[in-house]
Amino acid sequence: MMTSAAMRFSIPATAQSRVRQLVEATNARAAVHHLTAYTLDISAPFLADYHDTDGRLIGKRPTVTVTISGDIPRHHGWTVIARLDHDEEGETITSLFPGLPEQDAEAARQYRAIENFCHGCAVARHRTATYLARHENGEMRQLGTTCVEPYTGLPIKGLEALWRFGALKDSDWDGEEGGIPADLRVPVIEVLRVTAAIVKTEGRFYSRSEQWKNTQPTADGVEAYFFDRKAPMEWRADIDGDPDAPTTAAAIRAWAVQGYGSLSDYRHKVGQLAKGETVDPRHLPTLVSAIAGWYRDQEKEATEQAAQNSKPQGSVGERITTNATVTTVIELEGRTYGYHTQRRRLVKFQDGDGNVFVWFSSAADVPEQGDEVELTGTVKDHSIYGETAQTVLTRCRVAAREPVAA
Repeated sequence: MMTSAAMRFSIPATAQSRVRQLVEATNARAAVHHLTAYTLDISAPFLADYHDTDGRLIGKRPTVTVTISGDIPRHHGWTVIARLDHDEEGETITSLFPGLPEQDAEAARQYRAIENFCHGCAVARHRTATYLARHENGEMRQLGTTCVEPYTGLPIKGLEALWRFGALKDSDWDGEEGGIPADLRVPVIEVLRVTAAIVKTEGRFYSRSEQWKNTQPTADGVEAYFFDRKAPMEWRADIDGDPDAPTTAAAIRAWAVQGYGSLSDYRHKVGQLAKGETVDPRHLPTLVSAIAGWYRDQEKEATEQAAQNSKPQGSVGERITTNATVTTVIELEGRTYGYHTQRRRLVKFQDGDGNVFVWFSSAADVPEQGDEVELTGTVKDHSIYGETAQTVLTRCRVAAREPVAA
């Protein structure tokens, strides 16, 4: 009756071909000594947690489970179950044959090794290693390297080749030389949570095209949170301590997923990324930018909601002044006078009560969307757009509004 060995361990999916090559090479060596080849089975890839060198969970990594199995070599009832390495201080380190069944493993652990001794030749001499052989009847023998084959009938060179399977399990398959693995994936909801916390701290979202403003782009901050090993722990702790970030992240994700299948390439791409459980770091900036679109839609919805309360302001011909926010700036078709074209824009404002003001401007400069201004203009007309009452102004003067002191 043969005794079977089985070794099962997980490795990065990128290391599959290396494992196959090593198993094939090991089997080839064993075959030279007429030992039976071991079989290799590799599971389908799955995502497993990846912890950084400091133990911090960063994300997930495509992983496979490797199973190497075969029959432990046996001859006339004998199997070699362990190698005993003897150091200069008289200590013995026991290395079990790969995949050894627990019964044999326990017998090897219980055995009291005798330094420099061999049951085969009974010659006492300095040995750096001996081997432990066990018979199916329970008999144990400690043998020197040259006595293994004569005593058991098992080829020591072939056994040493198969011993390499044990090293595969404990090998470092990363191959990243201490860096972040290239195939690492980060949980989508975590990316959005960190994004929400950073934007809340910074006061707004900063795109990479705004680097000239001497501010760190939001995507760079998110990347630093996950991948920068020098990032301050206190900074990460502040981000993790934001109580509102998880709720905001869930809302952003829901908004992004709604855009999947949109005619807008950008909305479709963001939706596609948000639908997944994890994201490739190279797509992280696109996913992070979803917060800007979500905020825009939130503000638009709030503006439209407030506009339902809009009422006509002032009388036609009256000069009025109000504090307002620029909600819309639309470029209109210019008017041409001879060789000169006059630029025209539609600018919409909304005050704190939701009242909507409209200005058809031919001025060289107009405020930008989102600007808080003091608006002065002459009432030209009252109109209805959709279901919203609007006050149309002319000859407007727009001044930056001074921030209200806290």
